[in-house]
Amino acid sequence: MFPNRAAASLLRTGTARMGARRAAAPAATGSVRHASGPGVPAPLMSSWYNIFGKSNIMYISWCVAGILIAESVTGAGTDALWNSVNSGRTYESVDWSKFVVEDDDDDDDEDEDEDEDDDDDDDDE
Repeated sequence: MFPNRAAASLLRTGTARMGARRAAAPAATGSVRHASGPGVPAPLMSSWYNIFGKSNIMYISWCVAGILIAESVTGAGTDALWNSVNSGRTYESVDWSKFVVEDDDDDDDEDEDEDEDDDDDDDDE
């Protein structure tokens, strides 16, 4: 099978070493792996799977809804942060009553009188 005896002997010794390593490895305490933290309770995961995990369309709907909710929460958070940092600097937060200019009504009346005089001159022609 192998072209030379050296390759066959290397293969046998390598296989023997791997078997020895597996035999020397400590045996697993149990076949069930335990999570490091409390994790999600099994009944909750089972009900989630029965609702969303069994069909592809429900799982995709779950993902889309999660993305939309996460985006709206993230957007609201960043907008609140932006508005708190830039308070008084944006168009919505400026107190525009400070910039009110009192307008003289006399100037407007004079302009209207001049316009009326011009209209009367045009009618005479």
